[in-house]
Amino acid sequence: AMDVTRALDQEFIKLQRQGQLALYPSCRGQEAAQVGAGFALEPSDWMFPQYRELGTWVARGVDPVGIGCMWRGTWHGGAGLLERNSAPISIPIGTHALHAVGYALGAKFDHDPIVTVAFVGDGATSEGDVHEALNFAAVLEAPCVFFVQNNGWAISVPAARQSKAPTLAHKAIGYGMPGVRCDGNDVLACYMVMREAAERARRGGGPTL
Repeated sequence: AMDVTRALDQEFIKLQRQGQLALYPSCRGQEAAQVGAGFALEPSDWMFPQYRELGTWVARGVDPVGIGCMWRGTWHGGAGLLERNSAPISIPIGTHALHAVGYALGAKFDHDPIVTVAFVGDGATSEGDVHEALNFAAVLEAPCVFFVQNNGWAISVPAARQSKAPTLAHKAIGYGMPGVRCDGNDVLACYMVMREAAERARRGGGPTL
């Protein structure tokens, strides 16, 4: 799945450079984090992606043609995403974290044992929407996992200028939820951490960062 993700990523980059895709942000270097997280979830769980989550879609079996149509702008929201329990991509940074929490709370009220995952980047942790989502999820014990992929740069600002916390995982302390840091290039570590966070949420233990 990681090999497929890398190959698709390279092809989509070429198509974007040729003008065949309207936009495409590469996920190069994040394949292990995404594939590990994608396989750790149950098929009924819902993903709320940002815009680099190609590996999670590969893991969940989303048709690459549908993904290409989405980036080409010929299909609204992305063909095949909803069928694989994935919300459409979110270009505005961090806004979809609130959607993930809202869906998780709805499932909790309906006694539906699913988990939602908000996939965000390191820069999104500096956004107000993500703060509100983390706080809301913690207070109401929403079955939501916040999966932060820290590639070291928030667009053009290094991670060191994004936060004074020792690590982004330390931010969880202020919200009263567990915070876990792992190597995003270790697919098995990412699988294990996501699996544990998802099962904790499924048992009613609340969110994890």
